[in-house]
Amino acid sequence: QEADATLRLADVLRARIEERGLAEVYTTIELPLVEVLYEMERLGLLVDTKALADIGASIDLETARLAAEIYELAGGEFNVNSPAQLGEVFERLNFPMKKRTATGKISTNKDVLEELAVEYELPRKVIEYRELTKLKGTYVDAIPALIDPATGRVHTSLNQAVAATGRLSSTNPNL
Repeated sequence: QEADATLRLADVLRARIEERGLAEVYTTIELPLVEVLYEMERLGLLVDTKALADIGASIDLETARLAAEIYELAGGEFNVNSPAQLGEVFERLNFPMKKRTATGKISTNKDVLEELAVEYELPRKVIEYRELTKLKGTYVDAIPALIDPATGRVHTSLNQAVAATGRLSSTNPNL
């Protein structure tokens, strides 16, 4: 079905490329790049697991330091990853209630944190903590598990026409 749809769209899309004066860009840049990207996907990307482990250890130290600072600013320990518990801390510290969730609790989403971070150190630290833990979970910890045991490499799909900026993007996994 996909091949059939592609075939039916080919003439329409080719006409649009020509109407916009992009035939040369398509034939000299975009089309040759397909072969290069295919080869890159096939070969895969070598991952330095030792470097990732070192980065992970560094992030663990930094998030522990940030958590200690957050607890001090909050007046006690709580689960920094819990929006409900963070909302309770904000309420106890009398932070202005910028937004509430559907259940009526104080929102601690990124927009709210960024707004509060202008005046308060605690939300600034929470933003930094969240960014680091997301980076670690999404990339540092996840990528080694995606290494193909047969090739010792990560195989991703490279997309040349997805990002509006013209850069390459990748999916499955997003690198």
